[in-house]
Amino acid sequence: MKPIRILVLIIFTCLLSCEWLQAQTPTPPSNLNRLIPHFPRTPGVPKARQLLRRAEVTRLPALATQSVVSVQCPPEAQALGAVCGYVKVPLDRKHPGQGTVPINFELYQHAGSSPAESAILVNHGGPGLTTTGFRDLWLSLFGQNLDVHDLLLIDDRGRGLSGTIDCEELQHGTVPSLDQAIADCAAQLGNAASWYGTGDIGQDTEAVRADLGYDKVDYYGLSYGGADVSAYATRFGEHLRSIVLDAPVGTPGLGKAFALDRYRAHAEPGMVSLDCQRSPTCSPDHPIPQAELDALIWTVRLSPVEGDAYDANGNLMHVRIDENALLNYVIDNPTGIFSSTGEILAAANSLWQGDSKPLLRLGAEGYFPILGDAGDPTYLSVGAVMATLCADQTQAFNWSQPLPERSEQFADAVSDLPLWYFAPFSKEVGAGLVFSIGNRTCLYWEKPTPSSPVAPPDATYSLAPTLVLTGDLDNSAPTPEVSKVAALFPNSTLVPVVEAGHGTVFYTRCAANLPWEFIETLQVGDTTCTKTPETVWPAVGRFPLLAKFARPADVDPNGQNQIGVAERKVVTVAVATATDALQRGIIGSGTGVGLRAGTFQTNYGPPWTTTLTGCAFATDVTVNGTVTWGSDNSLVADLVVSGPGTAGGTLHVEGWWMAGLISSAHGSVGNFNVSGTLGGKQVAVLVPNA
Repeated sequence: MKPIRILVLIIFTCLLSCEWLQAQTPTPPSNLNRLIPHFPRTPGVPKARQLLRRAEVTRLPALATQSVVSVQCPPEAQALGAVCGYVKVPLDRKHPGQGTVPINFELYQHAGSSPAESAILVNHGGPGLTTTGFRDLWLSLFGQNLDVHDLLLIDDRGRGLSGTIDCEELQHGTVPSLDQAIADCAAQLGNAASWYGTGDIGQDTEAVRADLGYDKVDYYGLSYGGADVSAYATRFGEHLRSIVLDAPVGTPGLGKAFALDRYRAHAEPGMVSLDCQRSPTCSPDHPIPQAELDALIWTVRLSPVEGDAYDANGNLMHVRIDENALLNYVIDNPTGIFSSTGEILAAANSLWQGDSKPLLRLGAEGYFPILGDAGDPTYLSVGAVMATLCADQTQAFNWSQPLPERSEQFADAVSDLPLWYFAPFSKEVGAGLVFSIGNRTCLYWEKPTPSSPVAPPDATYSLAPTLVLTGDLDNSAPTPEVSKVAALFPNSTLVPVVEAGHGTVFYTRCAANLPWEFIETLQVGDTTCTKTPETVWPAVGRFPLLAKFARPADVDPNGQNQIGVAERKVVTVAVATATDALQRGIIGSGTGVGLRAGTFQTNYGPPWTTTLTGCAFATDVTVNGTVTWGSDNSLVADLVVSGPGTAGGTLHVEGWWMAGLISSAHGSVGNFNVSGTLGGKQVAVLVPNA
């Protein structure tokens, strides 16, 4: 998990295609691009696996108790044959008479007539998000298991339809101060502010399991959902048939103030480096990526960069990039599918050459407000985010003290940290408001009584077979932290997934298959496919001011190329102009501005069609034309090239972009084939597609 930074859940890193987003999730407000899980445009799982067979009659399991209250399912769940209901549990288990909360569930039953072998539980973390609202996602991931297993979706307390926490100021940003909104939300909850810890959530889950009559469950936990699994596994492990953890957060990251933040800070350089090193476009220009990133951090720490830049929607913003902004708005929050990650080093090199435009653009595209309208709380409850995170996270202050004393204790704790605790970033930034949200903002929360911890003292973890997945590009729950979580489960197998970010199942087809196969067989099968990239994410080596500073495209040995080095550099710039607009189309709304000049407009289709009007990636080459990105990730572009840096002409580009997401047949890295004429001479060259 990337613990929300300022009401900002930091979970995954990428956008869905419009088609997938409509099918898989409720439609969020447009300003919530940091508050919801970010999945790749084309997830590793198929769009919608059909259920093996919808049950002829949907009813509660035969062993369900009278404590289960049936309710009418939402229309989307009804269409999929769900059974819906809730189980009431005490708000405060130490004082059961103080009220109850309904724990909402949706049940998707298996195809056979025999009793289910188990119920599959899922949680994708946040915290604060609905579980049932992502029903299509879970059916896509685990539809293959519905031959003999049921799928049980439970909204955690305070989220979804389970007694949603709705603090107006915090949810909708109706006050100017984040601190005030947090404090007012805690005051609104009163004593209940202590009752949303993940330990209580684990006990709620057990109540639903028991009342529905299941003996065994399989539990999949993603990101902060790993804490949910830990809470259940340390209390009710005898009911676990299997466990799958994907990028899990657990007690190693939550048990000490700033521990998870330290893991995250240390992971940032590795993410940037690996992303560049695997790209044939980026790696030749950046042989020592970590050293370059360190130099950039020092550069903006000592001399912040300031100016105007357009965001991905074509809005002009004033941007100031200091160390804090670089970490939080550029590095730690990858836009698109590692779009910004793949541009950081090239932007740094441009900055050192006097061109700040690429870096300022990254700052504009990555910026998010610290307090805004989070929309419907049944989709994401910001109050639930704070209530759970502040209950679970070990703090650097004493909850019993008033705010001034807490603030002093917090400052002392930061001062006592080693100088480079968050290396390569400073302590002030690593423990700052945006990056260390689970620590800093909890100063303004309240915890009237002790919360139920993620794991009880001296916890014993379940002996159930456990698969743990970790992505080597994950800077939210980095592999060192995930490894410590995995070590707590005695029968665990840790499987690293190459070129995957936060939530491996959303980045490769290989990783998407492992959880359902593991639940089916209780065996970790062949994981060879996790060791090589299915897709190498496109990156940038340089942002040339003039075409002559670009790398030349390679001559196609199978073509009849007539252009020289200068025009081959123009081809590189023209193709970069097209893919640069595609990246902005993933990040933004489809209407945007070229790096140096021009505009583009994207029709999301399918297929995606981007029209370039006077766009310039280098100042002396202007590109007009259309780029079509198909649902099979094929790319075709017809471009008209002009400007003082070229003799001008037309180019036809064909190839695959992010093709490994769809089919390994095209490979993880390849070339665009470029033909046409420039200056009346035939073009036959190759440009890397990543």
